[in-house]
Amino acid sequence: MDNLLQLYPDTVQYELEHCYYHGHVEGVVDSSVSVGICSGISGFVRARQQVYLIEPLGQSDDGDHAVYRREHLKISGNPSCGSSSKAWVGHQFCAVETSEHTLFRFTYKRYGSETKSRILGVVNHVDKLYRPLNIRVMLVGLEIWTYRDYINVDINSEMTLDNFLIWRQADLLKRIKHDNAQFVTGKDFDKDTVGLANKFAICTENSGGVNQDHHDNAIGLASTIAHEMGHNFGLSHDAAGCTCGPFYSSGNCVMAEKTGSQAFPEFFSSCSVDQLAEFMERAQPSCLGKPSPVKTIVVGPRCGNALLDPGEECDCGTVEECKNPCCDASTCRLTEGSQCAHGQCCDNCQFKATGSVCRKSASDCDLPEYCTGVSEDCPEDSFEMNGKPCYDHVQGYCYNGQCPTHEKHCWRLFGPGTIVGPDICFDLNKRGEEGCGSIFCGGGGESITGKRAAYTVYGIECKLAVDDDKTRNIDMVPKGTKCGVNKVCLDNRCVEVSVYGKKEDCAKKCNNNGVCNHKKECHCNPGWAPPYCDIQYADLPPGQTGIIAGVCAALSILLVITVVIAGLMCCKKDNMDNYSSKRKVHSAPGKLNPMFQEPSVKERPQISHPTFMESTATQACAPLIVTTVPPSRLAPQVQTAAIHSELVMEICAAKPNPPPVPPVKPSPPPAARIKPCTPPLPPVKPQVHRLT
Repeated sequence: MDNLLQLYPDTVQYELEHCYYHGHVEGVVDSSVSVGICSGISGFVRARQQVYLIEPLGQSDDGDHAVYRREHLKISGNPSCGSSSKAWVGHQFCAVETSEHTLFRFTYKRYGSETKSRILGVVNHVDKLYRPLNIRVMLVGLEIWTYRDYINVDINSEMTLDNFLIWRQADLLKRIKHDNAQFVTGKDFDKDTVGLANKFAICTENSGGVNQDHHDNAIGLASTIAHEMGHNFGLSHDAAGCTCGPFYSSGNCVMAEKTGSQAFPEFFSSCSVDQLAEFMERAQPSCLGKPSPVKTIVVGPRCGNALLDPGEECDCGTVEECKNPCCDASTCRLTEGSQCAHGQCCDNCQFKATGSVCRKSASDCDLPEYCTGVSEDCPEDSFEMNGKPCYDHVQGYCYNGQCPTHEKHCWRLFGPGTIVGPDICFDLNKRGEEGCGSIFCGGGGESITGKRAAYTVYGIECKLAVDDDKTRNIDMVPKGTKCGVNKVCLDNRCVEVSVYGKKEDCAKKCNNNGVCNHKKECHCNPGWAPPYCDIQYADLPPGQTGIIAGVCAALSILLVITVVIAGLMCCKKDNMDNYSSKRKVHSAPGKLNPMFQEPSVKERPQISHPTFMESTATQACAPLIVTTVPPSRLAPQVQTAAIHSELVMEICAAKPNPPPVPPVKPSPPPAARIKPCTPPLPPVKPQVHRLT
């Protein structure tokens, strides 16, 4: 990969100083700070219901600084979001990828060696915005393209998103493990677009988005990325009645439809919080929950980051924010006499007694876990043996801690009001897979996959979700679902439940001091140690406790979002889709606030509701558009399936005449063309259409 500057974690981990912080103003209740301090001081401060921006004046890092209120940031108009004509919605989360040849040259030429620090400041602020949601955004890679592009960066944001996600799947995912990738560019997208992201995309092959660095102040780009990542998490634009923050009724939220004069958001709304909770329950994204290894995080380990880094006994945050009496925040060591500082088996700085319940049984298919008396961690979550009868609104059988049913899975796919499709719909599956292949539902709302297909059989609508990510099989009947008396679905076939083995045979090895779990291993009664429940923890020799039971290494209160290859975010435009804005980037040196510069500021756009689009036989398909493969065996009089695309969010803004750019050889036209972003439209109710 010649002519590509790649900044991998090992390259940048130890060369970075402690430059980026977020916290609060000492002595000021409900204050908030997000700043970088290594090139002067720049960032965001909220105190006493006022928001201030701070930035260096001129070229000196230690000279004068400007501090001004947010409303004095000279921006007019309201940011807006248009809709996308894409017929698909991807899946996945945050890594910052970079730009392209002319695009990046424009951005890199402007920021030069400060490009990297600008992106790190952006990620620092994104992390601050997500932290109240118990989500940490960690930058695990930064890749900068300085001489040539590895994708075609088109002014059509939909094409650029297609190209970026194709490249991510073919190249980036194979090189670096990550949950989400964000592409940042200085390219001036057409149709007033400043960003595009896939809804319901986290933890899938299409997790990511494209963003334009639309604002001189890095907080503007951070706000856009946070908003686009919100769409990856299934969040929609805030509607009337959504509130956020302690002092604001509306209009200052990350997912706000219109931001008005309030340039940068500070909070996620109550609506976003509810939508996130529903998304997590329905989609159950697999990549969240366990933190990325600290050695892979670009900014490196640091005492006070509230993450347990190698060599630390505890980490309760900064000295100012730490409230844990068991941990010395200045050294990240346990205080004198303390055995522990964190964990479900830690109480008043001491290990809980052996046999104390640390995780209650959550359902018919779950087993309780008990403290060992020698560790602060609760043992790994274990479940009832597969095949045990269970009940979740209807009768089923346990499978890996769940009680899977057709009814519950239709709810996961389409939300409240969904019902299971009639038997005639399941006849569309292959012979032998009628109850265990594709799942058909009726009613409900938006598909969690972002796309759906509808068949009509003898006048009955059979609806199913269409999923681009074929690795998770979310559009299929779940494994372990009951498909008949003493029968369950396994590998899309209806088989006898006895395939799991006999519970009695497994339990014999547990010495009457435990039961078998879903792994056919002993789950011991309180006080007894695995693997065979034949010895008590109190009788174990010192030093052997560590190999007896596995412990969960994930931070229990944090969902870690890995920002994988954060490539140079070359972006531009100050508009935010469900919050993003777009503004001409001023090239004057020194000051970012236009009130200190010449009056050449780009007006802010209007945000409209997204328009629901659908694919038709006459529309061209993007490379990642999913089409429905006809079933191998159809019932009589089945009409053609109509695939309905749900949402792909896009950020739009009013745009001035583009600045002149150096002549470059034009990129070849893409193989597939996508309908450009339409002008903002009033909200419309999605319609279900059938093709006959």
